[in-house]
Parts: sequence; structure tokens; C-alpha cells
Amino acid sequence: MTQQQAETRAPSAPRPRRIGRIGRLVFWVLIVLAAALLSTSIAIPILTMQPYTEHSPTMENTVLPGDQMFVVTGSDIRRGDVVVLRVPRKVSGTSDIFVKRVVGLPGDHVACCNARGQVTVNGKALDETYLYPGDRPSVVGFSVTLRRGQIWVMGDRRNISLDSRTWGPVPQSGVLGRVLLIKRGSSFVVFRTPQAFVKDGLAPPDTRPDFYVRLAVAALASVAALLLLTAFGIARFVVRQRRARREAEARRSRRQAARWPGSPTRR
Repeated sequence: MTQQQAETRAPSAPRPRRIGRIGRLVFWVLIVLAAALLSTSIAIPILTMQPYTEHSPTMENTVLPGDQMFVVTGSDIRRGDVVVLRVPRKVSGTSDIFVKRVVGLPGDHVACCNARGQVTVNGKALDETYLYPGDRPSVVGFSVTLRRGQIWVMGDRRNISLDSRTWGPVPQSGVLGRVLLIKRGSSFVVFRTPQAFVKDGLAPPDTRPDFYVRLAVAALASVAALLLLTAFGIARFVVRQRRARREAEARRSRRQAARWPGSPTRR
């Protein structure tokens, strides 16, 4: 190789180093993105959900005594939602927290019972398949038009539930949140709007839990990505260390050969 050829090829030598720097930059960007996604996926449920434990049997068999409920705060309330709420002490006689199902919203006309013994909302009969087996929709009649800021709530175990049939309409402002899911033993049950409200157009199909399902999937994907990136980073570090040792040995061999041309070199 002539001196001119050597000088011509010399500028191309730094390219592997530039590629290595770009690779390291991409690696750390992916690490940061995965960590940020994991943090967000964990932070949102922590900031928007509160745990409560049910002690009353008045929501059987939807919510059983001892079930741990995860309640979404600051969310919209729809007909059919199971909510945790406070009822004014002057109305309920207690400062306890109640778990009930929202049957009517402000402006609704809620009544019982029609010719088939069903609760109606704005004239639409509810097929309340969620009721405790053997319970009637109500043993007492009522007909109420809800004013602004009022909701009508009832327990699913109607025969023993203390609810709006006794209290009357309750303030919507007393709702602490809706129940998104419950933990029962080692299993989880996700709550969606019952078909009794969806099929008659009293509530839209419930896709709200899907957001939290996507968060859970994103968290799992982030953990998997971080594990893979960590394994890749460790493997890359080990390879670079071995390469650096080989290059150092090669340089020592060349220096030794340059000093003592006749001495054997290690290969």
C-alpha cells in the first residue's frame, strides 16, 4: 500500500465509532421511553383509583361482603354504574359510605312498578338480571322526577337494601366514584354497564374499562422491553469488553514485535 492509498483510506476509520455512538443513543432513548411508559401506566391508576372494602350484603351478588373494590374517582357517572357514595347524615342518619347502583340521573323519571313489576326509567322497563336471586325489583311503589344534581340509587339485594326508596333522591355530589373492578379472593371482576340499560339506550356500551386494560398491557409491554433492553445492553457490554481485551493484546503483540523483530508473537 502506498502512502497516498493509506491517506485516502484513513478518513473512513471513524465510521464504526460513529455507528457505535448512534447505537448507544438509540439504546438509551428506548430505555427512557420504556421507563416513561411504565411509570405512566402505573401512575394513572394510582392517581385515579381508590380502594374500598365492602362490608354490607345489600349489593349481593354483584358485590359481596369482603370484596375489595377499586373505585375510579372524577369520572362520569352513567345509569347502571355501581358507585361508592356518601348520603347526607340528615337523610341517612349516618356518615357511613354506601355502595349502590345508579338507576336514575338528573332529569329522569324513575318509577315502580309497571304491569310486569319492573322498575322503569323514562318509561323504559329495566330487565334487572343483576338482582339477588328471588328478589323483586321493589316491594314498594315510587314515582319520582329527579331534579338537577339528584340521582336515584338502589341496592341489588332489594329486599334488605336501604336506598332511595327510603331516602328519596340523593345528591350527585356525594358520589365518591364508580366501581371499576373488584378483587374477590385471587380473582378480579371488571364492571361494565349492564345490558338492562344499554339495550334501551339508557346508557352507551361501556368501553371505559378498556382504557385501564390498555394501561395494564402497556405496563407489561414496558417491563418486557426493559428486560430485553437490559439483557441486550449486558450482552453488548460483555462483547465490547472482550473485543477491547483482544485489541489490547493485539497492540501489545505488535509493540513487542516492533521492539524485538526476532521474538515470537502470540496469536
